Amino acid sequence: MVSSVKRVHLDLQLVEENRRLRASNKDLRDIQRQLLDKLRGNVTKTKILFDASRQPSSVEGALADISRMLIEVQEQERARIARELHDDINQRLALVTVAIEQVRQAACPEVDQGLRELKQQVIGVTADIQTMAHDLHSSSLEYLGFVPAVRKLAEELGKRQGMQIEVKNDGVPSALSAEISLCLFRIIQEALHNAARHSGAKRVEVRLLKAADQIQVTLSDSGKGFDIAALASGKGMGLASMRERIRLVHGKITIQSEPSIGTCIQAWVPLQTTPVPRTANDYTQYRAH
Repeated sequence: MVSSVKRVHLDLQLVEENRRLRASNKDLRDIQRQLLDKLRGNVTKTKILFDASRQPSSVEGALADISRMLIEVQEQERARIARELHDDINQRLALVTVAIEQVRQAACPEVDQGLRELKQQVIGVTADIQTMAHDLHSSSLEYLGFVPAVRKLAEELGKRQGMQIEVKNDGVPSALSAEISLCLFRIIQEALHNAARHSGAKRVEVRLLKAADQIQVTLSDSGKGFDIAALASGKGMGLASMRERIRLVHGKITIQSEPSIGTCIQAWVPLQTTPVPRTANDYTQYRAH
């Protein structure tokens, strides 16, 4: 009888312990979900909102430090690759063009025609590589400032893609801090490239606005749009890059889109932000021409 009572008591203890473990497991899953929501942003059917303007937690602060280092390394690598493309590969292609022209001088008409076409192909490849180098690391951001650099990006991309990209500036100065300029420039660059590749839109509007103590950037098009849920759950680097860059300047970004309606991306960055290390040695590692 005593042993039966003890066994029942032990069983009750095990049941209670199991209940506590399940409750703790649920609490941990809730905490994990909340942290993931903070890191990924608030996702609805047609909108993603990522807000890094509030005071970060210790976990978020540690992740921001890692992101800062990764983005700094990424910018340095961009500068290195762009420099090699511009100073090495393009120079060698220029020598190939000269060599082709020299061979043409002694070639018969039939061969000359083929060499002329080959030369044009090499010139085309050279132009494509120059464009790649410029996209990787644009010296206009350093030498011209933020607003002129955005206008130049829009003009060049619009010509290449056959798109009308209109830039409207409402009070945003060209002289912004290096970290804010680079953050917003990369977001605009990524958004415009995405619009050119996927939206099918023939017109994109970029609006730059200085309001009180913050800079607001809005990009909108009336293209195909896309599935927000698929973007949020995907592994694409574009959204992740935008999110991490915004995190480092304590800003906020929203992405709204619906199929067949279009896309609108808005970013807000406070002008007074905690300084972060300047990337790519303050843009001076590479000077594209």
